[in-house]
Amino acid sequence: MGMQSRIVIAGWVAAAIVAVAAGITAVLLVQGGSLTGPGEPMSDAEVAAELQRAENNGDGGDEAKDDPSAPESEEPPEELPSGQLPEVPDDADAQEDDGSALFSEDGGTVLARCTDGRAELVWWVAAQGFWVEDVDPGPDDDAEVEFEGGGQEVEYTITCADGQPRLQVEYDD
Repeated sequence: MGMQSRIVIAGWVAAAIVAVAAGITAVLLVQGGSLTGPGEPMSDAEVAAELQRAENNGDGGDEAKDDPSAPESEEPPEELPSGQLPEVPDDADAQEDDGSALFSEDGGTVLARCTDGRAELVWWVAAQGFWVEDVDPGPDDDAEVEFEGGGQEVEYTITCADGQPRLQVEYDD
């Protein structure tokens, strides 16, 4: 084999090594987002904190607008209404006391109470994939919160009977 043939073969071997290394790097980046490999999954609280941080920094939020498959009408509001929590508290069951009740349905979870015969939402949390479309926390004859997501609207109406909150749920597809 001549010198020129050896140079050509060495060039092909070098090109093959570079191509394999580039392919491996690309696969690693797609699988874990970095060359360090995938990390631990985030908790719901960590996800909510990261989303809030991104909103506060002006990051994110535009991806859904750029995604042609994302329905235009299903965009959650920018800010959490007063009384809305990012997740159901660990002590939610303990928060129920005389005149208060915890309700959880498809759209989300609410803690409601009755004071002097008037309904009031203490706090509410949208279920995963839902957001609060509208809320009237009371206190009034009734308190309402509407959750929306997945092409569905779920409206909770809280009234008081015998000093206890009562839930009526209305679904609209």
